[in-house]
Amino acid sequence: MSSIEPLSRPPVSRVAEPPRKKTRLPSSEATSAPTPSPTSASTRRYDLDWIRITAFGLLILYHVALVYAPFDWHIRSTHTFGWVREALLVSSPWRLTLLFLVSGSALRFMSTGQGPRSLIAARLKRLGPPLLFGVLFLVPIQSWIEAMDKGSWSASLLAWWLREFSPAGLANGAPLNHLWFLLYAAVYSLAAIAVFGDPQRAARLEARLSDLLTGWRALAVPVAYLIAIRILLFPLFGLTNQLATDWYNHALSFGAFSLGFLLARRETLWRDLERFRWISLCVAVLALPVMMAQDAHPGGGAFLGIPRAVIFGLDQWATIAAILGFVYRHLRNVSGPLLRYLTDAVFPCYLAHQTVLVVAIWLLKPRGLPAAAEALVLVGVTFAGSLLIYEAVRRVPPIRPLWGLKPLATSAETQAPKLYARRRMLLACGMIAPLLAFATTLLAVAAYPDFNHARQYLSELGGASAHLPIIFNAGVLAAGLMAALAGCGFGLALIALSRAHISGALTGVVFVLAGCGLAVAAIYPWPDPRHLAINLALGIQLAPLLLLWGLRAQPELGRLKLFLAIVFVVMAVLTVLTKHLLFPGTVNDANVGWWERAYAVVLVGWVGVAAYVLERRLRSESCASKAA
Repeated sequence: MSSIEPLSRPPVSRVAEPPRKKTRLPSSEATSAPTPSPTSASTRRYDLDWIRITAFGLLILYHVALVYAPFDWHIRSTHTFGWVREALLVSSPWRLTLLFLVSGSALRFMSTGQGPRSLIAARLKRLGPPLLFGVLFLVPIQSWIEAMDKGSWSASLLAWWLREFSPAGLANGAPLNHLWFLLYAAVYSLAAIAVFGDPQRAARLEARLSDLLTGWRALAVPVAYLIAIRILLFPLFGLTNQLATDWYNHALSFGAFSLGFLLARRETLWRDLERFRWISLCVAVLALPVMMAQDAHPGGGAFLGIPRAVIFGLDQWATIAAILGFVYRHLRNVSGPLLRYLTDAVFPCYLAHQTVLVVAIWLLKPRGLPAAAEALVLVGVTFAGSLLIYEAVRRVPPIRPLWGLKPLATSAETQAPKLYARRRMLLACGMIAPLLAFATTLLAVAAYPDFNHARQYLSELGGASAHLPIIFNAGVLAAGLMAALAGCGFGLALIALSRAHISGALTGVVFVLAGCGLAVAAIYPWPDPRHLAINLALGIQLAPLLLLWGLRAQPELGRLKLFLAIVFVVMAVLTVLTKHLLFPGTVNDANVGWWERAYAVVLVGWVGVAAYVLERRLRSESCASKAA
């Protein structure tokens, strides 16, 4: 999460370059030992991006598991399970070590062409504002809820904030919580620049380390190092996340950071890890259950804990080596819109996720949900809440740096008004609305264990009998508002593409009415009579016909028009059946829920597909206009 810069390789010039000045950080070409050329000098190391994103996803699951662990955390569920202690060992020994290694590699790729001063300035500019913002405004929410939950505080959040940042409150240091990783990454970046800033010294270290880790030693040497520090340092210092005294963690994490920095461009190491990936995986699979047994058994720490340290070190590096090897082989050249989106989102989501999780469990705890339902809701809310925060902050230029995002580009091209930009943004609401509706429905079902899919209507997920009606109602409200915005986008798209003003206006009206109906129904849940305003949403059934009318002169959208025609026919058939106009008895009390689900999927789902196709069409029109 700390290394958000592109993990890219610099282009290889065919023209001889002058020797690098000593004020530049080293690149692999400056080493004294021969180095194989990069696999693709101008391509990005997508495998490292995938690792960082996946590790963050595991971090959310890890923190949700801590809510149910048999030891103290910021806030705990009423459900506690002893086996969670061992389950956490699936990722806890290696996840953060792997992230520090990737962070070091990212810093190395950033360093090309930059002197130490400019690189330090760039790191502080990128990591400093999010760290300060998080400490001042995100962490206090967590600590306030923790104090409220444990009964040591009963006043307001503002009063807690003033206490935390008073001289007495700061006597023991500023609260960091999960942001300790960000602080460590910043300090390690400065340390790496200071230690490896001299090209000759760094070249010697890189060459020696590369020779040391050649072949089978790429597995054996790191394992030996991890076992040694586990035996010698862990019993003395433990794992505290306190910068001044966390010496075992520094030996572990800064060691991984330095390894990533020095060997980021050494293709021999990556190929060795790829070659030994299956061996590494087998060792990790064998070590994990042994480590779990040692942790669970009272005698697991026998013989001064040395056997336990050996298994721990084996599991750590074997898992890391397996991940690096498999991902390097299969994902180093795999990119796409999803990766680009998540690469940008991962830093803001990291900043937000623990605060979202703590707030969510605090609100859910009094509800007394079953453990499985509660955990599913927590996972969904944490992922969705973090992404929603990212979606909000990335659109507000002044606060982007506070959330770890780069400032928006200021070139003349990017500042120029983009053709159809507003229409495309409105259509994006149409793409998101169905996903939001489906996600909140699944979460609402998870929070309502007794819900009968065959006999109950979806509206009952937001009714008085539901355990957490706010989930469904909030989702319907948001989806309704987004549907209204999407309708405006559909109408404006028809006008832009076909000059179809009448069908565009009617399409917009239909969607706005539907959005209003959904919003009113969410505000007044069933059985309130005003909930029947949801019937206004049925007007969306006419929207496919209106779109077909407006797009009749667009032959290149033939597949979309066929899709819209099929959607209209399917919705018409479902309407006839559910209204008992034909085949009475087909829909009855024993299966009405399933029929309603099918109708809802078609009614809502087609909007996202149509919005996506039209947004792509407007984008191509915009690109063609720029090219012309």
